Amino acid sequence: MKRVFNICAGFLNIFVAVAIVVIGIMQISELEAQTRLNVISKEDRYCLAQNVFFEARNQSVSGQVAVAWVTLNRMEDNRFPNNICDVVKQAKRDSNGNVIRNKCQFSWYCDGKTDKIPSNIVAQQAWKSAKLITDVVLLDWAKLKTPTVGDATFYHANYVNPYWASSFERVATVGDHIFYSSN
Repeated sequence: MKRVFNICAGFLNIFVAVAIVVIGIMQISELEAQTRLNVISKEDRYCLAQNVFFEARNQSVSGQVAVAWVTLNRMEDNRFPNNICDVVKQAKRDSNGNVIRNKCQFSWYCDGKTDKIPSNIVAQQAWKSAKLITDVVLLDWAKLKTPTVGDATFYHANYVNPYWASSFERVATVGDHIFYSSN
């Protein structure tokens, strides 16, 4: 009986030790995630929420999350700017530095329409949702979770056929959008 007790106590000690290590790793992971989040400014959060709102507010939550991930994937890719706002506002510009209409990475940014969030109740609810999705996706990004669209850095609506689509690997379809990786 004493031997069984000693064996059980040994397993209990191992279990406690493993639990302490796991808790320590989780705390380190949370600290690392917070450190990653600290580099994201309020302006960057706003730009990401705008991108989700204007690019995908008519999509499911999954579709909006996918658009947010593409934006973050671009930020992480050295072929694109290294902060969210610069990714969202990336565009061809004229000799005076003005954005050329319909020559942006994200069409809403230079479509000639206002970028003000409408005041009607439907738009305001969609804006709240876009901000919440932004916060959740940024937290997942900070925790190094795998993006829902893998390493996709491009997408388009399924009713268009852009010239560049055949140059990339199709990785997902979410709602009305088709997502591509250039790797």
